[in-house]
Amino acid sequence: MKHGHVAAAVVGILMLSGVTAFAQGRPGSSAKQFKFKGGKIETGMLYTYDRSDLAGAKTGSVLVYVPDKKRVEILRVSPGAAEGQLLIGEWNWDAFSLRTFELWREGRDGGRSRLATGSFSSEALLVTVEDPSLYRGAQGAATFSVPLPQVPAHLSSLDFVTLGLALRHFGDPTVPVEVGILSENLKVGSDSPNLYVSLGKATVAFVEDVDRDGVTCGKFQLTGPALGDQEGFVWLHKERGYIQDVEIPIPAGPAWPDVKIVLRSVEKVSEADWPIRRSLEISGGGR
Repeated sequence: MKHGHVAAAVVGILMLSGVTAFAQGRPGSSAKQFKFKGGKIETGMLYTYDRSDLAGAKTGSVLVYVPDKKRVEILRVSPGAAEGQLLIGEWNWDAFSLRTFELWREGRDGGRSRLATGSFSSEALLVTVEDPSLYRGAQGAATFSVPLPQVPAHLSSLDFVTLGLALRHFGDPTVPVEVGILSENLKVGSDSPNLYVSLGKATVAFVEDVDRDGVTCGKFQLTGPALGDQEGFVWLHKERGYIQDVEIPIPAGPAWPDVKIVLRSVEKVSEADWPIRRSLEISGGGR
C-alpha cells in the first residue's frame, strides 16, 4: 500500500475541488496522555469477535488482525452476506489513531474492489469515495474533509476497535482522556453530503478492574457530547491489553442503532494464512 501517495492524492483533489480542509482550526490534542509501548503490540495476532446490536436483534462478526506494529486490518461480516468489508489501516503512533486507511469490499474468493481511501492530518479526516454504493442510493460527495473534534480521533463505524488498540498505550489510566469521534453519516443529503461526520468529543475514563466473562479486565467508560446523555464501555484484557468486550449505545452505521462486540478467540496467524481466514469467515456469513 502506498499510503503517502493516497494522502497526497486526497489532498490534491480537495485543493482542486475547492474544499477547505481546515476551516475550523487546529483541534485540541490529548496525545501526550499516551505513551507508545512497542511491547504492548502482539504482532501476527488475530482477534475474532461476535458482533451484535445491544438488543441482540442483529448479528455479525469482526476480525481484527495486527500484522505488525504499524498496521491493522479489520474485517466486518454480516450473516448471509456473500462479501465482507475490509479496512486496511496504518497507525500514526504520534497521534494514537490511524494515519491512513483503505476500505475494500472482499468476496469469498478473495476478489476485492476498493470503496474509499482516507487520510488523517493533524486537523481533519480527508476522504475519497471511489464506490458510490457506500451512500446507499443517496447523492454523496466524491471527496470531502471532516474537521477533527479532538486528537486522537476514531471512527465509531469500526466498533471502537482502534480506540481499544490505542488504550494499550494509555499513560496514566487514572486520568481521563478526551478523544474525537467520527461517525458514518446517517442522513446523507444535499445539506450533508459526506460519508463521515463529526460527533464531537468523548471522555474515556478508567472505572475499575472487573471480571468479564471469567477474564480480569480493565473497564473504561465513555461519556460526553459524542454519546449524548448515554454512556458506553470498553473492557480490555488486564494483562495483554486486547479488547474483551465493547458496548456503545450510538449508531455504528445506518443499519446499526448501537453495537456490542464480544471476544470469540485469539490466535497467532501468519500473513500468508490471513486471506484464508477472511475467506472462511465470509463463507460462514459471520457465523
